[in-house]
Amino acid sequence: MAAKPTTRRPLSTSSSFSCFVLFLCLVSLLLLALLFSAARPSVGSRYDDPLGEPTRDKNRQPCNYSDGAWVLDQDPVALRYDHTCKEIFKGWNCIASGKHNGRDLLRWRWQPSRCGFPRLDPLRFLRRFRNTNIGFVGDSLNRNMYVSLVCMLRSVSKGVRKWRPAGADRGFTFLDYNLTVAYHRTNLLVRYGR
Repeated sequence: MAAKPTTRRPLSTSSSFSCFVLFLCLVSLLLLALLFSAARPSVGSRYDDPLGEPTRDKNRQPCNYSDGAWVLDQDPVALRYDHTCKEIFKGWNCIASGKHNGRDLLRWRWQPSRCGFPRLDPLRFLRRFRNTNIGFVGDSLNRNMYVSLVCMLRSVSKGVRKWRPAGADRGFTFLDYNLTVAYHRTNLLVRYGR
């Protein structure tokens, strides 16, 4: 039995043209996506900019921030904020409460034993964490860290919106940088005694 001869129909020019246009559109979209992803810094690269790397000792051992001592900072620019920051609880505001050595207490800073600890530059911090949300969750210790950061950032940024919904939450949005720093009070983060 003889095989039937098959006749191939040539592709119509309109379907070939449609496939070619579709292919060009896909390639164009891919190139645009690559172009925009290269032009815009990634979220990860934003955090690669160190705010001040700790200087290590000669042996290149890693810095242990918990091993150190409080040292008196003689630098006149050492004050990160003063008693006028309204976020400091009245009972903890040594200067406003009239404590005789209140200003001296602001001159102490933590110095790790085996490495330098750079001072925080609030303006650089605002720029680096633009379009970010930062949260502090915990008790009064975390509230102190939150207040300290907020007071430092408020000292260099005037466009600030305070918010406090009902409950334990509060925060600030630094409008020029779209940075929100928030605090949620909770006494216990874990359950115990079970």
